[in-house]
Amino acid sequence: MRKNILRFTTVLALSLAVYPLCGCASESVGAAPAIGSVVPDFEMKDTAGLTHTLKQYAGKVVVLEMCSIECPWSRGADPHIVELAAKYAPDGVVVLGIDSHKSTTTDQIKDYAGKTGLTFPVLKDVDNQYADVLGAKTTPEVYVVGKDGKLVYHGAFDDREQPEQKGKTSFVDNAVAAALAGKAADPAEAKSWGCSIKRK
Repeated sequence: MRKNILRFTTVLALSLAVYPLCGCASESVGAAPAIGSVVPDFEMKDTAGLTHTLKQYAGKVVVLEMCSIECPWSRGADPHIVELAAKYAPDGVVVLGIDSHKSTTTDQIKDYAGKTGLTFPVLKDVDNQYADVLGAKTTPEVYVVGKDGKLVYHGAFDDREQPEQKGKTSFVDNAVAAALAGKAADPAEAKSWGCSIKRK
């Protein structure tokens, strides 16, 4: 009996080491905004210290990407998000990264962006406050906001099966094109993949 208890305690300890009780959704995490609803505003600073709000981009299509320099899936999507930003820049589409990882500093994000050639601003979501508002759970996880400030698309960037392998269907590209054309995205939602957001 004593050996069984010891064995169970050892297995439990190892399990917690491999699957730590961190990065789980906190009690304050809300539900994701419904498609067609107004996306909540924010005020966050980028790595250059510039303040951004969603309100300041009213009248433009905005892509919000929950990202993390610690996540291989997020890093793998970065080059393809850069491509997307370049493709739709002439149309005035705004792409913003949002880093909610609890221990990542602005300097680390800035260093990563410089080394990898990120062309879009990455905002620091201090204490994962905005991630909680959006109900965001993974990196990457994308929200496409229409010109009217309403949610057009929410979910995965594309349908990839490996971190650095570009998917065959870019859900975000399709959603941005639809938003620019004043049409509904199809699909409007897709299950996101990646790493869990490591919350405070």
